[in-house]
Amino acid sequence: MGGGKLPPRQKMIGMMYLVLTALLAMNVSKDILQAFVLINGGLENTNANFEQKNEYIYTAFEKAKMNDPIKVTPYWKKAQQAKRLADELDSHIEQLKKHLIRETDKKSEEEMPEDSLNLRTTESKDNYDIPTHALIGEPGDPKEGPNTGKELKEKVALFREDLLNLIEDPKMRASMNIGLSTADFGSNASGEYETWEVGWFYHVPLAAVITAMSKIQSDVRNAEGDIIKTLYQNISADDFKFDTLAAKVIPSSKVVFIGEEYKADIIVAAYSTTVDPVLEIGKADSIGIVKNPDTTGVSISRGLATYSTKPRSEGKVEWGGVIKIKKPDGTYQPYPFNETYLVMKPALVVSPTSMNLFYRGVENPVSIAVSGVAPEKLKISISNATYTGAKGLLKVNPGKEKECIVSVSADMDGKIQRFGEAKFRVKDVPDPKPFVGKYSGTAKIPLGELKAQQGVIAKLENFEFEGVKFVIKSFTLTAIIKGTPVEKEANGPAFSSDMQTVIKSLKSGGRVFIENIKAVGPDGRSRDIGNISIKVI
Repeated sequence: MGGGKLPPRQKMIGMMYLVLTALLAMNVSKDILQAFVLINGGLENTNANFEQKNEYIYTAFEKAKMNDPIKVTPYWKKAQQAKRLADELDSHIEQLKKHLIRETDKKSEEEMPEDSLNLRTTESKDNYDIPTHALIGEPGDPKEGPNTGKELKEKVALFREDLLNLIEDPKMRASMNIGLSTADFGSNASGEYETWEVGWFYHVPLAAVITAMSKIQSDVRNAEGDIIKTLYQNISADDFKFDTLAAKVIPSSKVVFIGEEYKADIIVAAYSTTVDPVLEIGKADSIGIVKNPDTTGVSISRGLATYSTKPRSEGKVEWGGVIKIKKPDGTYQPYPFNETYLVMKPALVVSPTSMNLFYRGVENPVSIAVSGVAPEKLKISISNATYTGAKGLLKVNPGKEKECIVSVSADMDGKIQRFGEAKFRVKDVPDPKPFVGKYSGTAKIPLGELKAQQGVIAKLENFEFEGVKFVIKSFTLTAIIKGTPVEKEANGPAFSSDMQTVIKSLKSGGRVFIENIKAVGPDGRSRDIGNISIKVI
């Protein structure tokens, strides 16, 4: 059964499933059945991850619908339908798995409650008669109806068809590969024709049947993800289409200084670069006619009209005019506009991108601008720091002192004008916290989850900068094994093989102490970042 685009981990699990099925056919030992238990557990974890990733897309749909309900709602409704279809089929398969486990182990609902139904605790993992009879029936008498392989095949095929029908574009729908093929297997090595359900479930032990169904659940969630991703992408597929012409004024700045030049671009939306407009400055009447139009400061190139002037006094300036676009019949259509800008004296603006301080060991982004002064004209100096960048967009690396002073000046018509300075505090990047998986400090961790961890990681919490990472340099792991303390040391973040051996020997109620944890941050300094105390449950 194809699964569309699958992550490498799931592809590996699928391949292992096929290999193990072949080994079972050769009557290998029951250790192979236990391997199926492990694969099934991996598939169930993968399915949970698929559901979580799909939930991110559903959340993105909700936010997009709040921002633009008219445009997004039709796609959102289809995404909700995809979720409903996937949830229904996933739930059906889950109930079918539990039904087979209870039937094969011959346990009543009282003997085997719903929450205890899982492959790991099943006694009859190697039984293939009961699953075959339940899903397929007897040779020459195929079984139909509820909880059969044929019903499952029909539900999978219908699910695939319903999902693809959510994509309106026929070409896009035809190009999508969401897996979930229910084609018959065809003739086997003995020349017998095998249907889809026979190929998957006939004369196959319970462990393999349950694992196969978990794989189908994984394919269902993967197909759901492919469809909702496509639906989400379609939200913006028809952007940037224009159906209205309107005059637009694009000033270089809404604020200028006395003696500096004010510029503004006046265009009609969806303008042509091959037909130049006409721009007239002045007060326009209701039909777009300007009496005594002023064309001083007007320039036109490639369909773009530009107006520039130099104000001589402070205050609010109101201006406007008409831009005229040639129509196909040769006449001009006027589009009146009005605009304002503010004239003021120079003022320094220094705004840190993250907050009002710099951190040592990281590149601190800072934006420096002076209203009305082109960024390339600014002359910037920063004490107690080195920095890179240009046009007022800098990345600052502070030094050892507790303060940096940013000084700004500019060449204004041949004269150096100083705009003042701004002070920034300097701090070290805070210490991270150590984690094993999602746990830190004093924690209770299930034994199976602890065994699955690879080592110790360091995370910064509530820190303003993204991308700042700490790497674990070393740590000590101590555990009490049969009343004797066992201590192991690691260089780096990963559990050593000795540590993994210690962890695997733990029992429920045991304790593990991870201490002397050292981490290195972007400043290259080694830090003690605390300890983790774990109780195994």
